[in-house]
Amino acid sequence: MVTSRLRPQVDRVFWCDLLILTIVMAIGLCLYGIPVLFTPDEGRYAEIAREMLVTHQYIVPHLDGIIYFEKPPMIYWLTALSLKLFGLNDWAARLPNPVLSLIGIWMSYVVCRIVFQKRSLALWGAIISGTSLLYLGGARYLNLDAGVAFFLNATMLSFWASMQYSKKSYQGNLWLLVAFIFSGLAVMTKGLIGIVFPMMIIGLWSIFLSRWDVLKDIRLYLGLIVVAIISVPWVIMVNNIHHEFFHYYVIVQQILRYATDEQGRQMSKFVYFGIFIIGFFPWFGFLPQVFNKLISTWRVRRHHADEWFLFIWGMAILLFFAFSKSILIGYLIPIVIPFSILIAMRIEFSLSQKKDARSTKASFIAALILFALMGIAFIVLPFIPNFSMFFNEIAAYFWPAAVVCFIVSIFGFRLLRKKAYKAMMLSFVVTMMIILNLGWSGAQYFAQKSVKPLIPVVKPMLKAYPNAIVANYGGYFYDAQFYLDRLTWIVANAGELENTANMPNSGAEKTLRTAEQFWPIWKSDQRVFMFTDKNNYERYFVSGKEHGILLAHTPKRYLLTNHQLPYKLRASGFNLNA
Repeated sequence: MVTSRLRPQVDRVFWCDLLILTIVMAIGLCLYGIPVLFTPDEGRYAEIAREMLVTHQYIVPHLDGIIYFEKPPMIYWLTALSLKLFGLNDWAARLPNPVLSLIGIWMSYVVCRIVFQKRSLALWGAIISGTSLLYLGGARYLNLDAGVAFFLNATMLSFWASMQYSKKSYQGNLWLLVAFIFSGLAVMTKGLIGIVFPMMIIGLWSIFLSRWDVLKDIRLYLGLIVVAIISVPWVIMVNNIHHEFFHYYVIVQQILRYATDEQGRQMSKFVYFGIFIIGFFPWFGFLPQVFNKLISTWRVRRHHADEWFLFIWGMAILLFFAFSKSILIGYLIPIVIPFSILIAMRIEFSLSQKKDARSTKASFIAALILFALMGIAFIVLPFIPNFSMFFNEIAAYFWPAAVVCFIVSIFGFRLLRKKAYKAMMLSFVVTMMIILNLGWSGAQYFAQKSVKPLIPVVKPMLKAYPNAIVANYGGYFYDAQFYLDRLTWIVANAGELENTANMPNSGAEKTLRTAEQFWPIWKSDQRVFMFTDKNNYERYFVSGKEHGILLAHTPKRYLLTNHQLPYKLRASGFNLNA
């Protein structure tokens, strides 16, 4: 194998392509910071990062002052760094995942240039990944899924690149070292899957293609030392501080969470595989061609090693989670890049054929029909009774998105008749950038559990009463701490924090309170501000069981205080309903 041939041509075209990908992702994600932090995930992870900055405790994560052992700290660290650089705001809190997702697209392009030596294939593979519903949607959301997807994708792409070189080559060894570094970082993002997935995929691919030389390669096993050097010290440090950590982190969170439904995250297989297909919208119509092509190469699969590597990479993760008792949509993000490259290969092949394939037309027609259906759904959304109180706000975001969907659908059929497939593909890219920005920004009016609209009411009052207690009654509302930049009490329902609150030195005494502990303080002279939900508001205050002053409310969150406020605060206008 001639190594010089396998180097991507680093010239103006190369840098131009990276610039194109950057512009596509930047425009596609440009409104990522507009909505409030969605709870529970975004409020939770933003708050953990904020507390790291305040306490300078970066080894043991804390959530509202209580130890939080569910996940490793890589995304918390990156979020804390972003908050340090850009301030305590939604844009900074969400920034790491958009950045990591962009780098993932860059890597996809670079490695495809190395493997296939085709600029157009590498470019379209990256663009299809970056504009797929699942990837572009997940890239703007603050949780661990997009982050671990990047590190897993970087691991597999780096390994794939290393396989294009001889074992003794400098480039091959460097790419393999990079693969194990990324694997270690994946472990530091979401635990054992960071190494289990790469070894599973490489093992299945090697066995399937009878590539025993790969399994015998001592570098794979030496690479595990690199992963251990990156990931094990943190586990040891935390376990030395909290001796219960190892059992909870490895057994409870890594094994029992997969094998049992203790999180209440079961999902029907029909819905799961449906999400897999729709996740590739608007490119999903080409998935049948991908499967058909791979099946046709079954007997000569060693001659299609790269295609089968991508297929096994995606299918192994897809099937792994299909058998899990705990499933979230974001778990599928790591399969977008391998299947997108396969889709790009099928599109490249279809466009190179003189004969117009029915399957290619059908793939585009499927996307155009779904765009039209999405347009109809966007029109209807503001009329749904549960959301009608935000009719104007929802319509302002979703009706323009509907117009864009109708335009691409109508003109798409015209382009289809002219066989202008590349123009249609470009229209898909532009449409996805627009509608995902608008849809994401408008989605905050469907998730009404945030307390952010109430923060401007209570913040000025906390300046007047700096020693006041702020409490979440009946549940942990996740984002109050972040937006107020302070800890709050959690009363009568600890939620997920109950898992670690009973451990020694958990910090639970700072913020956890029972109802019996809380109500005497509410009735005392101590100033208290309470966030609660509609059920508890009606149960205690509408019924007359307790006395409180309603300061403001949203459809699902209520803000009260236990004593009348001075006239200056009442007259300031902050006591109006949100």
